[in-house]
Amino acid sequence: MTRRSSFALVSRIILLPLTLLISGNQCLAQSLSLFPNTVPAQPAVSSTSAITLGVKFWSSQTGTISAIQFYRGATSPQGYVARLYSAGGTLLGSATMAQESGPVPGWQKAVFASPIPIAANTTYVAAYYAPTGEYAVTHYGLSQAVSNGPLTAAAASAVGGNGVYKYYERFPTRDYENTNYFVDVAFVATTTYLSITSNPPNPTIPSTTPLGSVVAKLTAAWSDGAPFTGKLSFGPPNYSAGGVYALDSSNNLIISPLGPGVGAAGGTTENVTILGTQ
Repeated sequence: MTRRSSFALVSRIILLPLTLLISGNQCLAQSLSLFPNTVPAQPAVSSTSAITLGVKFWSSQTGTISAIQFYRGATSPQGYVARLYSAGGTLLGSATMAQESGPVPGWQKAVFASPIPIAANTTYVAAYYAPTGEYAVTHYGLSQAVSNGPLTAAAASAVGGNGVYKYYERFPTRDYENTNYFVDVAFVATTTYLSITSNPPNPTIPSTTPLGSVVAKLTAAWSDGAPFTGKLSFGPPNYSAGGVYALDSSNNLIISPLGPGVGAAGGTTENVTILGTQ
């Protein structure tokens, strides 16, 4: 039996160092979300109109969505309406909140009456309606994909824009500056998935780092607690960033001794995909 999982390593140059942003730190809890323990750059931005905000996402595993979560920096006397849509705008479920369910600022959760099943590798839109027109923002927060376990908030360039919004209570289709509006889901997988984590989670690599240097230690484990006895490797769509990175026998991510090194990639964005096969 072959089981696979993947996650993306995203790197960007900030001045001289190369910083790897790991969008695959994964949680083994039963319920998963896209942005656990994340705080927006701007908790409360005011709009002149009521607004609906959303995120395009998918899961590599089948499962159910039990709730939609969203970060609020200001109270809403008129409550909220959370909705799950197909990528084309078909409404799959909704939940109404009369008021905040948690502290403000903070994450709010709108629970569906029944969990909504979703298919694997299929794009959905999680959204909520803010009648008071105040919402959380991190500009360019979805320029790269963000992953947690089987969940992925798609990179804006991969799905024609992400996050999304629309004024008033309508299916959100507009996008602006790849903004993360901190709309999230509570997801439960119906099948076992592989968790791949990196230590450190966001390593910084000077552009002069020698070939063969260790970038990060990768660890894999199955969500049901079973040990991972398989193999980590590079795979589609991004592989090893054109041979810049390699894996050693201890599952360390290293700068390939045979590659161009990170200095040759200065000023660019690199994407690396790691697969786990057992």
